Amino acid sequence: MSSPSSTERPLRLVMLSTSEGWGGLEMNLLRHARWMTHSGHHVRILCALDSPLHRATTAYIATEMPKGQALDCRTIRRGSRYLALATAIHRASRLTRYRADWLWIRDPRDLDTSAWARRILGMFGGRTQLLFHQGMQIPKPKRSLYHRLRYGAIDAWVTPLEWLKDQLCKHTPVPASKVHILPLGLDDKWFVPVTERIQQQRISRLELGLSQESFVVALIGRIDRKKGQDVLVKALADLPQDVHALIVGDPTLDTLSDYFDEVRAFVRDHELQWRVHFRPYDDSPRNAFIAADVVVVCSTQESVGSVTLEAMASGCAIIGTDTGGTAELLGDGRGWTFPAGDAGALGQALLTLRNHPDAILPRVEAGTKYIGRHGRQSLSARWTNLLRHQAAG
Repeated sequence: MSSPSSTERPLRLVMLSTSEGWGGLEMNLLRHARWMTHSGHHVRILCALDSPLHRATTAYIATEMPKGQALDCRTIRRGSRYLALATAIHRASRLTRYRADWLWIRDPRDLDTSAWARRILGMFGGRTQLLFHQGMQIPKPKRSLYHRLRYGAIDAWVTPLEWLKDQLCKHTPVPASKVHILPLGLDDKWFVPVTERIQQQRISRLELGLSQESFVVALIGRIDRKKGQDVLVKALADLPQDVHALIVGDPTLDTLSDYFDEVRAFVRDHELQWRVHFRPYDDSPRNAFIAADVVVVCSTQESVGSVTLEAMASGCAIIGTDTGGTAELLGDGRGWTFPAGDAGALGQALLTLRNHPDAILPRVEAGTKYIGRHGRQSLSARWTNLLRHQAAG
């Protein structure tokens, strides 16, 4: 375990989430909590009782956390989202008791109560500052008096991409001086080099039940209308018979229709059953990345796609939509883009790579160089420097 300088005490961080879900916001909160404790800081997670985050954190503490690290988990009630003064007072008292340097939140639903807690602390000379770690877009203007009060309590706003910073500064009263860009991080396992890639690809395809001779196009992530699995299978219908699709993920049921059934119906109607391979998602999806010749990201709008970063770290060629965070991640020659929802354009891009595989290596190398700054060691140091500098300021 790394530790702060002998002249600097460890930071005391409280990371809060009242979410009952288990998505990117919650997973990344726990990941950063682990990283900051690994760097020698004291971290306490506040979350809802028996929520997925609570279960995952307590399991990590009980079975995986190295000795000597200071990660703790306590439960809180969610309370009302807006103007929950009693909840804010209670939260402020806990932050005072913990002597927290920072209250770190990711979910916008936790912002109002946290902002009031920050103001209450400030009224009584409290030292805790408020950090918002952005993971979602702000596509519409939020500049009313209510929003000025809401965002005014934030001491530091951290966002992972330049386009999200531009959107934030355009649509909210948060000043650019408070906004910092730190990439979304990946765990160390993603940076293990893939040696003898051809042999590893053969093994991965064998484990996944894929043909060794086919050109495999992988789409990894939950099966959801916004993720665009239908775009991939529509593109596949017009491609040569040796092009196969590997779709890894579990379905999200739409309130009006079952999107997964719609995709499978298209596959059946166009007799693509032997070329489209559905596999459930697991906690170790790297096999799917290694098995693929190309990874596609068909999402209509990603804030910042973890799958794109994971594919890049796995040394994959990537074709993604030309919108949102995907366009920025694949910029500067790190991948290829196509208009969201345009199956024809996707099909043409896939056909070009199938016929000209020599075009792949330069972009993979550019992606590998870029993704290096998303590792734990580099990012933990940058987070520590940011939080110390802001606290001193």
